[in-house]
Amino acid sequence: MPLNIDFQQILLHMLNFVILFGALWFLLYKPVKKYIDAREEEYKKASDEAKRKRDEADAAMASLDEELSKKRDAANAERTALAHEAQEAYNKRVAEAEAEARTIIEHARSETEAIRRKAVSDSREDILAVTIKSVENAAMSGDEDVFETFLEAVESEGKK
Repeated sequence: MPLNIDFQQILLHMLNFVILFGALWFLLYKPVKKYIDAREEEYKKASDEAKRKRDEADAAMASLDEELSKKRDAANAERTALAHEAQEAYNKRVAEAEAEARTIIEHARSETEAIRRKAVSDSREDILAVTIKSVENAAMSGDEDVFETFLEAVESEGKK
């Protein structure tokens, strides 16, 4: 044998390798391959389930967004209506207050005019009474300076 190589030993080792490879193929590769395929199938089912749930969630979210949009529109419309109603109530109350103010002012003017008329009337009566009294005093006193007597009577009546 050249180089001390025994071909029979090499063939025997190759046969042992083929038998070992075949045994390991049937004993390990097939179960591991089956396990890996099963896990792959589980992941695919989980992925499909997650995708289905995500699609359902997206559909629900779109529905909720649409409902929220409708409710916002309704709330805005109601807010606008209430603001308009409040403005009308405000305008009505302002008009009522202005009318009431005009009534109060007219009433105050009429009362002021009545008080002025009464004051003028009272002053005329007072002036007339003072004049009559001073004329009577002048006539009774026999003074020739009637004007001075009149002024003194007016001053004495004004101090009372």
